[in-house]
Amino acid sequence: MKILLTGATGFIGAPLLKKLNEEGHEILVLSRSIDSKKQKNTLWVQCDLSSTETYSSQVNSFLPEVLIHLAWQDIPDFSLDKSRANLDQSLSLISLVVELNCCKKIIVSGSCFEVNQLQGECLETSLGEAKDHFTWAKISLHSWLSMMSKERNFELMWMRIFYVYGPRQRLGSLIPSILNNLKKGKQPKILTPKNSNDFIFIDDIINAFSKALLVENISMTYNLGSGSSSSILEVCRIAEKIVLGSTLLTEKINKNTQQTISNVDFWSNNTNSKKYLDWHPQTKLEDGIKQTWSWIKSQ
Repeated sequence: MKILLTGATGFIGAPLLKKLNEEGHEILVLSRSIDSKKQKNTLWVQCDLSSTETYSSQVNSFLPEVLIHLAWQDIPDFSLDKSRANLDQSLSLISLVVELNCCKKIIVSGSCFEVNQLQGECLETSLGEAKDHFTWAKISLHSWLSMMSKERNFELMWMRIFYVYGPRQRLGSLIPSILNNLKKGKQPKILTPKNSNDFIFIDDIINAFSKALLVENISMTYNLGSGSSSSILEVCRIAEKIVLGSTLLTEKINKNTQQTISNVDFWSNNTNSKKYLDWHPQTKLEDGIKQTWSWIKSQ
């Protein structure tokens, strides 16, 4: 397929680009920076997504059949200015692509934060309500895309990603930060150890996007999570066993935070993803943390 890809240098985008290359697709990448390594059937366009003039001619010439839009710049800055800028960039890019009348499928990365649900099972049918600037921008984009997909007859696949982790993730993110502290023999700084999240390994996310390319005429939201929740304390316990071969630091955290309560415990219902993508998470939490640890050690 001829695939237009944004966010190709990011945590999800880089391994997805590798996967798409392995599958033999022809890819046009829009990015602020260019990967110096040449990749088969891949054309990089260094551009600014806030200015269509910097990429419109290349997109017009390429005539993509599929758009995979992952780019969301300057995370973790979720301020109003950044959220509005990212929303505007997304609207401009997608509008340009839609007007070409060649793109039959648009696949966009969503977020479990959109649902704004802190307890229980999160359904794919749940629309959620904005709780901050970031979720407002994501929900607004989804709403506009849903309208446009019906008006312009393209397939919309909204990939609602839960707590993805793995190699190449920002070191300030939860699991890498826990592993880094343990690497130094330090007790990880965990403010809410009893809160539970749905952790999903990066390879499983990449597999879901790959499968989405094979689906036809099924526009909907697809939850991408493990389908169960794990407490941050349990994540720390697993990580400590892997790094230090003990659980002493985790038990100390548990003892010092016995009076704290859990106000977050939600997980993904993957009904659509299982039924229409034939997708099932394959990586157990312990195995995913081991792979993340191997990457951190190599840095």
